[in-house]
Amino acid sequence: MSKTDGPKRIRALDRGLEVIEHLSNFGLSTLAELRRKTGLSNATLIRILSTLQDRGWVRRNIVEGQYELAHSLENILGANVRAHPLAEIAAPILINMPTFKRGLPSDLTAIIEIGKLEIVESTRTRGPMAPARTGLGIRPSMVRSAHGQAVLAFLSDEDRNLHVTAAKKTEGREARKWFEGSALNKALALTKERGFGLRDDDYFIYKSFDPGPDLAALAVPILSKTGVHGALSILWMREEQTVEDVLAQAALDDLLSAAQKIGSAMDKNNIAAFKSEK
Repeated sequence: MSKTDGPKRIRALDRGLEVIEHLSNFGLSTLAELRRKTGLSNATLIRILSTLQDRGWVRRNIVEGQYELAHSLENILGANVRAHPLAEIAAPILINMPTFKRGLPSDLTAIIEIGKLEIVESTRTRGPMAPARTGLGIRPSMVRSAHGQAVLAFLSDEDRNLHVTAAKKTEGREARKWFEGSALNKALALTKERGFGLRDDDYFIYKSFDPGPDLAALAVPILSKTGVHGALSILWMREEQTVEDVLAQAALDDLLSAAQKIGSAMDKNNIAAFKSEK
């Protein structure tokens, strides 16, 4: 049967489904990218995207101005869904953080598997800390990054052991020192005592994302009643400020406040923390 046979197609619905299919296949997309791929005008796309946002099917990455499928479509479209519920809840909180307004951007990570963290939101948009490409989907080290240290320090002993065992299989040679003797346990005890994790001095993620070891990071865990969801960091250039300089600006208080708001919102929306399968 040809497209002209049978019941008449609903043009508006067809266009909306085309946008959903594109976001499912390609993930994060700007308005310009959607226009090139679909051939639809900006005005039409904005109406479609606005409708999909109202329905909770699409979210706009506030920081990067890109669109992606929302978590609510996960059961319908499966693994291609890019948005994480932690990012959906945290995005408006991140852009209103006093540290962001003072030029200290943040990365937000979520535990996605045993031994694996993933950046699900970031406010690195300009200046020397801005990445050459989007950081969403990048996976920081579980032991060398500030995020990994913050997460591991606040997990239960049993869950921490599971994550560390898994991380040993994927971490590079540079992380070897953390798995020797009691080095990691001592570092995590210090992290828990002071309430935040720091990245290794010589650690960076990827050259296309990080400016290199010159970037410093401090991270706190995202905690809710159900456990540890991930971590939230602030970033700065080492040549411009020390850890002490950043702490003197009440940056830790700002970070903890944002993390607490995110954790409370996760509870309010009944979104449980990642649970390790024993």
